Amino acid sequence: MEITWIRCETYAEARNHSRIIYLHEWDGKPFYWGKAHNSHFGGHKRMLNGLFASGRYNSGYRHWIEGCLRHGAKLYIGKLDTEALDLIDEVENYLIHTYGHETNTKVGMPARPLVITHLGEIPDTIRSHRPAV
Repeated sequence: MEITWIRCETYAEARNHSRIIYLHEWDGKPFYWGKAHNSHFGGHKRMLNGLFASGRYNSGYRHWIEGCLRHGAKLYIGKLDTEALDLIDEVENYLIHTYGHETNTKVGMPARPLVITHLGEIPDTIRSHRPAV
């Protein structure tokens, strides 16, 4: 399965993505992993790419996300291939468990190891990860 990563430098760049995994990263470390499966990353309720849904971070969060991005945070959107999208909950849990986090609250052991190919603008969190031996 594959995840193609896109680094978004503004809320506007991220808001129209849906059916994705996202990562808020700070100082090259994972701060928070999330998903916008049946929602858009941002904005109000609307029809977009065949999905009528609300934004995970509605427009009221724009100032907070923009502030974080201007002061050192990075935001990555992970576009999932069909196989990964079918397992989005498992993929999210696997990423949290494998790469760590600072603020996720739903963290459990992955049901199984996943083989994920990362493409695009791969987050530092993933590029610099050294598996435990």
